[in-house]
Amino acid sequence: MSYSRYSRAALYASTALSLALMSAAVSAQEASLPVEIGSPTTLLDEIIVSAGKDKVAIETPQAVTAVSQEQIEASQTSTLGEILNTVPGVTTINADNALGQSLNIRGIGGALASDENRMIMQIDGVTSFFEMYRAGSFFFDTDLLKEVEVLRGPASSTLFGSGALGGVVSARTKEASDLLEGDARLAVRTKAMWDSNGSGARSSVTVAARPLQDLEMLLNLNYGRDGDYDGAHGKELENSRMTDLSGLAKLKYNFGADKDQALTASYFNVEKSGDGLYDQVTYNPLFGTADQITSEQQAVLAYENAFSGNDLLDLQAQISWSQTQRDLKDITFRAGPSAPLGTEAEYVYNTWQAKLENTSEVQFSENLEAYFTYGVDGKYHERLNPRLNPDGTAQPGSSSHPEGEIYALGVYGQAEIVINDRLTLIPGMRVDYSRLKPGNGVTLREDLDETAYSPKIAAIYELTDWMNVFGSISHTERMPVIDEVFSGDGFTDLGIEKSNNFEAGLGFKFDDVLLANDSLRFKVTGFYNSIDNYLYSEQDHATGQTITTAIDDAQIKGIEVEAGYSSQSWYGSMGAALTRGDNLSDNEYLESVAADNLFLSAGYKFTEYDLDVSWRADLFAEQDRVNDPANASPGYALHSLSLAWMPEDGSLAGAEVRASVTNIFDQKHTEHLSETEGKGRSFKLSLAKTF
Repeated sequence: MSYSRYSRAALYASTALSLALMSAAVSAQEASLPVEIGSPTTLLDEIIVSAGKDKVAIETPQAVTAVSQEQIEASQTSTLGEILNTVPGVTTINADNALGQSLNIRGIGGALASDENRMIMQIDGVTSFFEMYRAGSFFFDTDLLKEVEVLRGPASSTLFGSGALGGVVSARTKEASDLLEGDARLAVRTKAMWDSNGSGARSSVTVAARPLQDLEMLLNLNYGRDGDYDGAHGKELENSRMTDLSGLAKLKYNFGADKDQALTASYFNVEKSGDGLYDQVTYNPLFGTADQITSEQQAVLAYENAFSGNDLLDLQAQISWSQTQRDLKDITFRAGPSAPLGTEAEYVYNTWQAKLENTSEVQFSENLEAYFTYGVDGKYHERLNPRLNPDGTAQPGSSSHPEGEIYALGVYGQAEIVINDRLTLIPGMRVDYSRLKPGNGVTLREDLDETAYSPKIAAIYELTDWMNVFGSISHTERMPVIDEVFSGDGFTDLGIEKSNNFEAGLGFKFDDVLLANDSLRFKVTGFYNSIDNYLYSEQDHATGQTITTAIDDAQIKGIEVEAGYSSQSWYGSMGAALTRGDNLSDNEYLESVAADNLFLSAGYKFTEYDLDVSWRADLFAEQDRVNDPANASPGYALHSLSLAWMPEDGSLAGAEVRASVTNIFDQKHTEHLSETEGKGRSFKLSLAKTF
């Protein structure tokens, strides 16, 4: 495919605008405030945005990782999958292709499975829902994000929704206050990035303004273009060519006598388009090609009231609408003259959501305090799939992708009880009701009503100032989704999945270990997950068909390790995951379990020169715990180097220059669970300026 002259013009214009604004900023009389080099103390010192008492990652009774905006920028990523691949226990299937990514957390999730409510994806508190095979599961633009939190394990179900067997990915978009410093009224950030592999190029402009003391506005625009990237040794892979256009608008107004109330309105739209294989997940040419446009948009209206002086009220409410849509035209089916997929098709997912939540803080005594979080949320979800047949007739959906509706209502409550600032107990309970209704094209007209329960109890105890022990017991139930219940000519009640999870671990905090004022953080988590009626999807290599089976008894267990070190000059991190999954009913493996892996990074900050140099190694073991030898994956190691220059003084204060080389040794690799080779050696360069 050759890109249109309009796409080229847009790319060149936006890149030129970015460079021009950066140049103008250099000559400006007032330089921006300096940008701090490096991440916070360590990854485990990142603040976790959740209910109850403010805490950092190492002080939570479950495995939680927060990826900050600085870390997102430093990684020079262009897909959300590349961000998530730095989190232990998380694997992004086909992380290099924004149109074919799916998620796997702790062995749960596959490219061809309905995993949307096994792992909850949220942006600004709004659950994203996409349920189309062979097209990935999420399409967000990393330039819209300020932070991504990953909460692993079913204990997250209480606050986020039943069925989170794998966990929750909660992302937050940028805000004007992220750029506006002090009394500044206006701030502009520009960025341009180039990737040698696939000749990818991206540019963005973000404008933050405070026209009134209590009113903030943000506007963000991004444009990018990716070609077909190469695997190792220059092998071209025809699976990633596209153009990318996205934008975010946000308005926030604080009011009230104590400015303790806020009203926020936001909207974003991400659109990715290109010509290529219909199947963006397994890259199977059997399904032919199509002109494709995939878009994700979301509108939110949120209200907050902290009720200053009243510890019993801290209210948050929001309503939202979101839509994910994939438009396909000129579909060609390579298996024969028929067109079972239609010549044109739309996959449309509209979701309306509402949520009301309050947190009460109660001080029982000097040594006993509690935070009670409780709320209600609901959603209406509509799935449409109009198709155009070769004879000109329209068809609503298909047997493998029926239309339908979901009505859902959830009620939840959680207490966080803190005793002597050492022991924290967190009991919680959630009840969800769901009704599935068939859409047009489904012959058998029957609804399905289900109720799911998600209780838990978690605890963390500070044994000493430098060591804590934590654990949790949780239960969650996953209700089936539309295409697991309905088909073009039938109705199947598969029942609900039930999962019992046990988790325990240790956290360590040391200061002044090797150098003065340095810090070392270490956290290890073990988990055991027993699942009844596990709906499991895999591809039959003999026929190429996707087979879904109900496993009566499955178990997944493993260990995750996170560590971080930071000093004035040296810093580093380590993450590792070892996961095992078994089908106990048939005495077989669960092949959705990722390979054992280890991530290591180390860096040095030349503070005198505002320079930061780092190295990273991603090590993957052989994954041969499979039932079909064709699904085994060899081990491999990937290395990368990064350099960042961020001057703190002078006319260039606020500028960022980043360069990196990934897969330095051009290692051929295919990540387990993925269906295509990963990227070969790649050079990246990005320039940014805030003024």
